[in-house]
Amino acid sequence: MNITKTVALDLCVSCEICSSACPENAISMRSLRGQFIPEVNENLCNMCGICLEVCPGIDIFTLDLMEEDNFMDIIKQNSIECFSGFCKNNQIRKLSTSGGLVTKLIVELIKNREFDAAFVLKFQKSNDRPARLAMSNDIGEIIKSAGSKYIPASVYNVIEILKEKDKKKYIIVGTPCQILGIKKFIRKNKILEKNLLFLGLFCDATLNFNFLKIINDLYGKSKENTDEFYYRTKEKYGWPGHSKIVFNSGRSLILDRTIRISLKKYFNLNRCLFCFDKLNRLSDISFGDCYIKKKQNKEGNSNIIIRTSKGKEIIESFASIFDLKEEKLVKILLSQNIKKKYKNFLYARVLAKNKSLYPIRVKSYKVNYLDKIKLKLLQYYLSLGQNYKYTRILIDFLFTKLLNKLNLFLKYII
Repeated sequence: MNITKTVALDLCVSCEICSSACPENAISMRSLRGQFIPEVNENLCNMCGICLEVCPGIDIFTLDLMEEDNFMDIIKQNSIECFSGFCKNNQIRKLSTSGGLVTKLIVELIKNREFDAAFVLKFQKSNDRPARLAMSNDIGEIIKSAGSKYIPASVYNVIEILKEKDKKKYIIVGTPCQILGIKKFIRKNKILEKNLLFLGLFCDATLNFNFLKIINDLYGKSKENTDEFYYRTKEKYGWPGHSKIVFNSGRSLILDRTIRISLKKYFNLNRCLFCFDKLNRLSDISFGDCYIKKKQNKEGNSNIIIRTSKGKEIIESFASIFDLKEEKLVKILLSQNIKKKYKNFLYARVLAKNKSLYPIRVKSYKVNYLDKIKLKLLQYYLSLGQNYKYTRILIDFLFTKLLNKLNLFLKYII
């Protein structure tokens, strides 16, 4: 009845909600297999179950999706209006991963004192402690925090502030699992949401800290360490962006985005295999890259899904700072390949059946043997990254690069 169940099932997302929520201070975090996971002091734990109750990792059916025939219907819920567009501030747009909408909206809300502060994530070059969302009302810091960071981030600071139950107003920027965990904590502690604005990010999996380690090992020279890493930058080539690594020697490299994509299968979190809430349906407004044909832009363009009346009111109030065009939800779903997330739903059913996570309902589940095999293969690749099998990953990585080049050559010949 405590968070060790999440750890045993390898479903932890390193959010640290359990650690902050524990009334006995019985939970600490330790670095293991590329991420920070909770460790329970059994001498202090009274088995109250609160940590497990607020854990987003264990909640693999967060969308209340138990039957296959309503998959897309559930995905389409919580959508009021949709747009594609970008912010009119060229500097912020350039620094951001896509259209700069999230950063510009936060800046304006803070400037106009609509909200007191925002929780944003800065790049953390050291993995000796959890990467935590930090509270800030400093415009410079908020702008500097722009851009994608595919690391398992902690919302510990968010929970600590929410526990105070003050009357200040906060903006929380997060991934689907982070927002799910925060909302579970809010419901458990009867905290009102009216002073909170949830800006959700589209998310297609998080990478563990071993990813940064292998990038450093692959591209760093002797005695060089990573000083800064930009998962996606529009520098040189524009959107959708390549990766950029800056070493403490001052040397920097632009890494083709295919490198990050090729390494993803080794360094994703295991929990991401069971997530199908790519578009962040629990947020007030969700944002992501615009992949709709003829709407893509090298300067960066974003999709917006307004999900609550609060979100609608805010976008309408600050519409003048954006260049927005109305969009159809179905186009966003198609461009984001949402139907592919159905496989994650099937993997979640395999896990639920194998581990009896929902004993009353899983009796009726029919689990395909092929889905079991696919899931085991994916988890095998993840185990290589978790245990940092450098040589094995390198051989596979180089072989994949060779195949990609051969494929491009054949296409050119054809």
